[in-house]
Amino acid sequence: MDNRAKWEERVAGWKASGFTSEAYCKGKPFTAGGLRHWAYRLRLDARPAVRLARVVRRPAPRVEDAAPVPAAVLMLECCGMRVVVPPGFDRATLGAVLDVLASRGGAQ
Repeated sequence: MDNRAKWEERVAGWKASGFTSEAYCKGKPFTAGGLRHWAYRLRLDARPAVRLARVVRRPAPRVEDAAPVPAAVLMLECCGMRVVVPPGFDRATLGAVLDVLASRGGAQ
């Protein structure tokens, strides 16, 4: 049995016993401090990894400043947002875009 597995077993036994770390370690070949250390370490290892991302907000372009829209295109404007839908658009993609806008308060 490797060292980690041994400590996993010891910590599980301690947690199941309901004793303090000092009481559980009496007569055993490890210390209460070591037991608490491994309990902490195993708990940290069990947590999912956290990944952080930086979000940079830029001012949204004003609808007036947007490029002109060519003819034969569907254009939706609401709450300062513009969605341009070209001929031959994918309906599923447009539905997903509209769902996101609605969830953010764009459709009322």
